[in-house]
Amino acid sequence: MKIFQALVLLTSIFYLSSCDKFKVTTTATGEKIQVHKKGEGNKLAKENDIITFDLEIKTAKDSVLKSSYKEGAPYTIPLQKGAFKGSFENALFHIGMGDSTTVFVSSDSLFKLMGQGNPPGVDKGSDLKFIVNVRKVQTRADFDKEVIDKKAAEPKSIEAYATKNLKNAQKTVDGIFYAPITEGTGPNITNGKTVGVQYVGKFLDGKIFDQSTPQSPFSLVVGAGSVIPGWEKALLTMKKGGKSTFIIPSALAYGEQGGGPIGPNTPLVFDITVTDVK
Repeated sequence: MKIFQALVLLTSIFYLSSCDKFKVTTTATGEKIQVHKKGEGNKLAKENDIITFDLEIKTAKDSVLKSSYKEGAPYTIPLQKGAFKGSFENALFHIGMGDSTTVFVSSDSLFKLMGQGNPPGVDKGSDLKFIVNVRKVQTRADFDKEVIDKKAAEPKSIEAYATKNLKNAQKTVDGIFYAPITEGTGPNITNGKTVGVQYVGKFLDGKIFDQSTPQSPFSLVVGAGSVIPGWEKALLTMKKGGKSTFIIPSALAYGEQGGGPIGPNTPLVFDITVTDVK
């Protein structure tokens, strides 16, 4: 009998703790937050701090509207107060580094702020689910220092990668390392030529962030400014049928601002095959 009572007590404790774990709480300023996992620390962001986080936005019926996972990189923003009570931005002031939470945001308030009605699939009066995992909280000074340190370390990182991965690598006057794999035929590509290419874009750690498909080669006019400067310069070293690997410094890619999945001061690796020249 005592064993049975003990099991009942343990089950009750587990049930209550589980309920508390997934309880939705409302802050004094009106944000509705459900904590899934607490981080190891209690570091909260202050206004103008830089916060880096993974985010997935779902409807009340769990249709995904936006996902940093699908986009390939977390979001990094300076934290500012939200424009309405219960906003996602205001909730971020209550979510610590390492925390994994869901923030419930009024769809009516959000889309009213955007000057539009609720889109198809988002019911009027429903809450959107902002599922967020906070990776990092930094002061502006710490963030700026990290960016500067990364930029200073970039040349050594590029050279180390080239030494390890590119056989007989050459270097252009602009600082692009490249290694021809297949030479190609005919004259070198010049500005004004229309070229078709197949490519794979990677970071120095080998992670692919973009690539063409065999069914859809990428076409561009060289020198027209439709691609990053590093691509324009890289293609001038190639011929029709040629294949090369390039390491493009961030200054010739997405620079200090970055873009999409590409962070600030990030060098890029491209495997490029020229399939056509006109």
